[in-house]
Amino acid sequence: MRLLPGTAPVRDDATRGLPGAPDPDWHRDEHDAPGHWSEVLGRVGLGAYGVVHLLLGWLAVAIAMSGERSPVDQRGAVAIVAHGGLVGRFLLALATVCLVTFAVWQLRACAVGFRWVDEPNLRWRKRIGAFAKALGVGGVAYFAVRVTVAPSENASELQVVAHETFALPGGRLLVLLAAVVVLVTAVSTAFTGIAATFLGDLVPEKLTPRLRHAARFLGGIGNLTRAVVFGAVGVLALEAVVDDDPDEVGGLDVALRALADHTLGTCVLVIAGVGFAAYGLYCLVDAYARHP
Repeated sequence: MRLLPGTAPVRDDATRGLPGAPDPDWHRDEHDAPGHWSEVLGRVGLGAYGVVHLLLGWLAVAIAMSGERSPVDQRGAVAIVAHGGLVGRFLLALATVCLVTFAVWQLRACAVGFRWVDEPNLRWRKRIGAFAKALGVGGVAYFAVRVTVAPSENASELQVVAHETFALPGGRLLVLLAAVVVLVTAVSTAFTGIAATFLGDLVPEKLTPRLRHAARFLGGIGNLTRAVVFGAVGVLALEAVVDDDPDEVGGLDVALRALADHTLGTCVLVIAGVGFAAYGLYCLVDAYARHP
């Protein structure tokens, strides 16, 4: 959009009034990214996060079609890249640096960011969301490092942590607290998908009407898919607390297979795969148009 000298960008009518839509003065020096190159690397990292979800979606559909028992989680998606030999390892190393940079960007946003959001309550909700995204992106970076260093390792680290936590005094209470946090995250993510509040993180001037509609659709489907999976993970943790059995704690892979066993079978993996792919595509739009 071309502007006359000295004039400020005008918020697009299609985004006017959306929850968290950037202030018309979004161009002022209130960036959440620590610096220019941090922003550039962070956007690449967010794009890499999207690619991981695309791979995760492909993996879920492929396993549903073949009936294999390969892990349907971020580690499995990262392993696909690692199997690309030297080039794959290089791409993983580059992606790790960019993912960590984006995680730092989000941690900074959590601490002092979103000053361009006028409503204080919404600003704090976005800061909490930034912290959650930093954890998610940082987790993928961690998996990238572990897959590169120990590609043949098959032990479930979550199971190990669960057993160690249950062995602590008050360990079941800690797992219960974690389950509640995950379930609250599921509800919050579902609201984000339904209300499309994620559009407030994007700069309207960077979005064509078609791209805006695509972002709304892909982000909605993707967030709702993630909400269902988060909910399943939380329920598994609650069952582990009730049954006093740490083996019932499970991550993404276990949650998806539990949903498949109790609902539509392998069709659940296909549906989840489509949802993860949708979120991956949204992340690519987010990487391009995200408020700096």
